Amino acid sequence: MQSKPVSKVEIALHWVVAAGIIALICLGIYMSETRAFALYDVHKSIGLLLFAVIVVRVVLRLNKGWPDSVSEGPAWEHGVARVVHWVLILGTLIMPLSGMMDAVMSGQGLSIFGLELVPGNPGDTGRPQAINEGLAEIAEEIHHFSGYALIAAIVLHVAGALKHHMIDKDSTLKRMVGRS
Repeated sequence: MQSKPVSKVEIALHWVVAAGIIALICLGIYMSETRAFALYDVHKSIGLLLFAVIVVRVVLRLNKGWPDSVSEGPAWEHGVARVVHWVLILGTLIMPLSGMMDAVMSGQGLSIFGLELVPGNPGDTGRPQAINEGLAEIAEEIHHFSGYALIAAIVLHVAGALKHHMIDKDSTLKRMVGRS
């Protein structure tokens, strides 16, 4: 089955977002487990920069639509793939947005490697004072649980790509590495 080609820009955006999200999830888990607070500014800075790339990718995807399937698999597989793709798209937006909301509402502000975008809210002691503790907690929970949803979707996405490549022997994975 022949499908419309995927552009080099789409392929590059896919891999930049994939690598960035996976790296940030790993870093986020590491920070949570080890309480490595010194890494939060790096995590937030990379997340903010990646968010710009994510927005470009999402706008392009919504304008152009998803690539045609190269597989003639059963309808349920196409349904699962559609759900996983939507979880990935929405998750890559929700993660940074909830992280930004948490940072701002908890009084930490937003900066990219020291360049202040939204100032923090220092309290009397000089430590960040929450602007809205309730919203900060909600954002933190959304950030936390959407990370797990993204992990599950990434695992399913990779499993599906490997299934296409190794079992179906179609060009799905080759297309996403620019070889079809």
